[in-house]
Amino acid sequence: MRIESIEAIPLAASFSKTFRFGTTDRSTSPNVVVIIRTSDGHVGYGEAVPVPAFTSETQNSIVELVEERIAPVVVGRDPFDRQLLLADIFKVLRFAPFTIAAVDMALLDLQGRALDVPVYALLGGAFRSSTEVHGSVGWSEDSESMVDIAVEQAETYSCLKLYAGRGGLERDLDRLQAVRDAVGPDIQLFVDVNMMWEPSDLVRALPRVREIGLSALEQPLPLSAGLLQNQIMAGHSVDIIADEAVRTVADSTRVVTERTATVINVGQSKLGGLTAAVQVAQIAQGHGVGVHVGSVIEMGIGTAAGLHLAASLPKLAYPSYLMGPLKYVQQITQEQIQIVDGHIAIPQGPGLGVDVDEPEIRRLDARRQK
Repeated sequence: MRIESIEAIPLAASFSKTFRFGTTDRSTSPNVVVIIRTSDGHVGYGEAVPVPAFTSETQNSIVELVEERIAPVVVGRDPFDRQLLLADIFKVLRFAPFTIAAVDMALLDLQGRALDVPVYALLGGAFRSSTEVHGSVGWSEDSESMVDIAVEQAETYSCLKLYAGRGGLERDLDRLQAVRDAVGPDIQLFVDVNMMWEPSDLVRALPRVREIGLSALEQPLPLSAGLLQNQIMAGHSVDIIADEAVRTVADSTRVVTERTATVINVGQSKLGGLTAAVQVAQIAQGHGVGVHVGSVIEMGIGTAAGLHLAASLPKLAYPSYLMGPLKYVQQITQEQIQIVDGHIAIPQGPGLGVDVDEPEIRRLDARRQK
């Protein structure tokens, strides 16, 4: 078996509602689907969704890198030499984690389809047949809007992720308190600050964080304040989730050594693929640090990869962020995720376990929209 071709298709994808967090308003999404085909007819699919908060990659750059840098490295080679292929790709791509993540995903999907086993089996096996997921309430200046969304989502999820840092500190905390008052004490709440607080903000916020009953703060301070963050949080029971602070496997070793977080977000896209995400999870859990499977709001292919990752990890500190397809107008897989009692079933078919709608992918090709 040899890789015959690899292509990257940029998609014209959009969200059903504008999603606001940090300094970002997302109404469209720059997804790219990577397709690898072999000489004997096997195929594997991957998905990239470059996010400016994590990478300088763009939709156009991913297409160019796949066609001009990666294709010469992988075409003609055995797709089962995945680690060797990734090592050689790293030699020609200095830092392009979202591009590499999509290729790694496609290789694993192809292997699973060829062997007739799910991707989680290739990652070492499944610890669960479904994973709990959390809701996501985007930031809004209007607290009533956040409350309405939170109340609606609380009917489906037992855990909600909120956002802060975009407005003034006290007003943001007031919005969080309004959500807590509306959903009651039994819904778990945690907050992603996207590095937008200063150390003084964190100090001022902590008393109200406890009053509101927030279980975790995700990346509250800039990366440069990691050690100071550790000092401020000493003695507090609120988890600190490292997200932007862990973009590589090497980053995770620094976080666990310096103890600047109690949980690491192991979203496979930002880390450069499922292979790297598993390595980060192993480092974290080997040092007594929890892990949480995040995402960058991928469509059906990338979300399936996240579900297989969640299945393969022994313990998850928080429900996973893997309901991305529900936010899109368009869909690129035949079957859609279903949330039952706050959980999504892990796909059981070969590879990623989803039927990819390739005609729809080609219809959504952004190059055809211009």
